[in-house]
Amino acid sequence: MENHTAVKSLITPDLLMQLTDAYLPYSKTEDLDFTIAQSDAFSTNFKKVCQENKARDALIALSHLSHNGVLPTPIELDLMSFLPEPSCSEFPQQCFGLQLLLDQASRILLTEIEARWQVAYFGPLARRLAGQWYALPHHLRPHSWQRWKNDVGVTSFSYWVSTQVMWAAPFLHAEDLGSQEIGLELSNDLRQAVEEYTRTKDPHGESRDTTLKDDLLFIREVVKSPPKDDEGAISMAAWTYWWCMILDAHWPIIARFGRYPYRNAAFGRPSTKEEEKWLDNINHFSEASPEIAKRIQEDVEKSRWTPLEES
Repeated sequence: MENHTAVKSLITPDLLMQLTDAYLPYSKTEDLDFTIAQSDAFSTNFKKVCQENKARDALIALSHLSHNGVLPTPIELDLMSFLPEPSCSEFPQQCFGLQLLLDQASRILLTEIEARWQVAYFGPLARRLAGQWYALPHHLRPHSWQRWKNDVGVTSFSYWVSTQVMWAAPFLHAEDLGSQEIGLELSNDLRQAVEEYTRTKDPHGESRDTTLKDDLLFIREVVKSPPKDDEGAISMAAWTYWWCMILDAHWPIIARFGRYPYRNAAFGRPSTKEEEKWLDNINHFSEASPEIAKRIQEDVEKSRWTPLEES
């Protein structure tokens, strides 16, 4: 009970709104400049806010609800209990903030040996929360344009568009095809919404079947950025279609391996020979260093987790 009280005292509406506002530092009524949204300054600002507010303290408190890395049951930890009722006008923004805390702030704040906590604890918690809001009736789902327009007061369609990748992310970070299918659905919904709004067609749409079979596409493309026009600007359509391609490109990796091989070291799990060959082909992209992998493996062999406070 004491641990739950500590978590409640840290995961507050103020913290969740800080994260939402840091991720969306734009006007809710004016068209968004996606060149800025894709800039290093944007990501640096969000990282700075995560490092300076109570996000890490909240993650540490959540880790205390685990017994040696085991996820608390949904009864032991109801993530929706940190949020207002789904019908409340504050729900979309605060739910977005909690999703950011679990899925994104954890990636920023938990590195090296702490990465195990991110992939094996906070990632699954982010997926749990995503499953909870996704299970709501359509008119209550917090990611919808209608919720942000009617409840949050957003009149800028482009502002809403900029939220959508993060709603899909927890599904696509999960290592099962059921989650991936939901991620693909959300990606396609976004694509269609922007196509209708801009009266353009996604140039990647015709090659989507190829994308869903290419398990190297994500690695090749995620290090790039959305295409710019002749004036060096990124349009909403270009930004959206590029990101939809990136979202879709998660599928073939899970379809082939049933997991992300470049996470094996962070999980402390061995790679198969097929995975080792694939990792060699991608130059061990995003993989934990051998030193960190060794420390995590030692923890796994001893059936322990290095506490976040000790790392």
